[in-house]
Parts: sequence; C-alpha cells; structure tokens
Amino acid sequence: MRSRSSESSSSPDQETSDPLAAVISLLHPQTVLSKIISGAGRWSVRYAAHEDPGFCLMLEGSCFLDVDGVGAVKLEEGDFVLLPATPGFTMASDLTMKPTFIKPTTQVAELRHGTKAGPPTMRQLGGYFRFDRTNAQIVVSFLPAMIHIRRDEPGATRLRRIAELIGDEATARRPGRDLILERLVEALLVEALRFRPTEAKNEQRGLLAGLADPVLARALRGMHDDVARRWTVADLARTAGMSRAAFAERFTRKVGMPPMEYLLEWRIAIAKDVLRRERTPLAEVAEMIGYQSASAFSTAFTRHSGCSPSGFARAVRT
Repeated sequence: MRSRSSESSSSPDQETSDPLAAVISLLHPQTVLSKIISGAGRWSVRYAAHEDPGFCLMLEGSCFLDVDGVGAVKLEEGDFVLLPATPGFTMASDLTMKPTFIKPTTQVAELRHGTKAGPPTMRQLGGYFRFDRTNAQIVVSFLPAMIHIRRDEPGATRLRRIAELIGDEATARRPGRDLILERLVEALLVEALRFRPTEAKNEQRGLLAGLADPVLARALRGMHDDVARRWTVADLARTAGMSRAAFAERFTRKVGMPPMEYLLEWRIAIAKDVLRRERTPLAEVAEMIGYQSASAFSTAFTRHSGCSPSGFARAVRT
C-alpha cells in the first residue's frame, strides 16, 4: 500500500492501474463449453437465462439474435457477440417461427439446427465461460448487457483469431489445455470489453461508458489506483477537473450509479476476493480498502452483502 504522502502527490498524469484489467482479474474466467453451431433451412431456438457469460463468433452465413431486454440484431459472418451475463435469448434464421427450447449445457462437438441434410448455411463458434460466483453479480453490473462487434469494426479481426484459438484448444485436449484456455478467455474478454463502437450508443451505461469518457476515466482510474484513499465526491471531481455537482451528475448518468456507490461496490468486491482466497485479519482487509477500523468495515460489508465478513469467509470456504 502506498504511503499517505504518495497519495497526496499523485496526479491524473501518473501511471495508474487499469480498471478494466482489475474487473476481469476479479472474475477469474474459465471456459466451460465451446462448440460449433450450424444451421440450414428455417429454424428457431430458445435458450433460457443462466449465470454463465456467453460468446458467439459467426464463421459463415448469418442469423438473428434476439436477447431479452436488448432486442434483435442480425449477425453476419465475422461478427462477435459477448453477453457478460446471459439472459434468455432466441437465435433463428426466421424470428417469426416458434422456437424450440435448447439446453445451453448440451455437450456435443457440433449442434445442428433446422435441416439436417446438406451443407449448412450458417456456422458459428459458441461458448460459455464460468466466472467466480463471489463477485460475478457485482462486476457484471458494471458492464453492458450485450457487446456486438461487427466484422468491419476495429478489433473484430483480433477477436476472431482469439475465439478460433479457444475453439481449437477446447477440442484438442493438449497438455496444459486449462491454463491456455484461461489465458485466452482473459484476452478475449479484454479485447471485447475495451471495444468502442463506431457509432456512439447513448443508452449504454456502466464502467465501459465511463472509461470512454476521458474526464470520468481520470476519476475511475484514480479510484482503482488508490482504493484505500478516503475519497470524497469533491476529491474525485478535482481529479476529473470538474465541479462537484457536474461531476456527480455526469458520473451517475454515464456509469449508472453515483460515484461513492461505485466506490463502495468496488471496495466490497475486492474484500470478497481477499476473503475467499486468504485468511487475512479483518483489520488488514479494512485498511486495504479504505476503512479506518475492522468494525467500520464489518458494518459496511454486512449492510451491503447481508452477512458479516467472517460469515461470508466461512461460507465460501465450505
């Protein structure tokens, strides 16, 4: 931890931590399923909501994707989609058809929709990740419901290469497969989450929207770089170079929650990650994330999580 003097001398121009990398590190992503999905003729399938985030890379052809709460989009060859938390969705060649229910955990090398005979008119690589449940709900709330990167947008080619490597590694069963897949999934998430759409989507809110705003990004990086500092809205506004009221309004509108609420969410996420991995005294955890005492930290943690830090640690270890 940095000294108080180093805190006071820090500036937005100094090298700071990367909030996006910090978010992904708390998720501890791993691949649990990856397969080829193909279709021919007319078809429509429905997937129920589930906890694991999912991705899709279109290899050839096209289809429609209608995600609950987001709406329908047409996926073309080379497009990439990431769902940080997968709601119910329909995928189809024709959205007017009544869909057939599909279990997302179906373990097959290739899943075929529609006409079984003849060559497919659509092929995609689909996969699901597993996030550490400890912080998945908190961290996913910082992210957009769906990230759709079209083939002609910057970053699509790099994502395609990584997704294809994941598909190859998931089916090859080589030595060191799990470690390689974990690193590839992390790279895939970084590439997808740092993507900025060519056309601004004003309705998008969350950490990515905040980082896309150069003014708010300075405050976000300051919080992540020195989470133990006794931040106030006025401090964050100065870091961003704005008035207190204008900063608070802009942060809430872009990120989706007030700045001090975001800071609390992030502090609790860090604490949960420490508590699940280490037997660290509560006083040390409290100091690590900016609380002056173990009792103050315990009160804030209990109010936020519905259980005490000690109770949470016991539960996750059993």
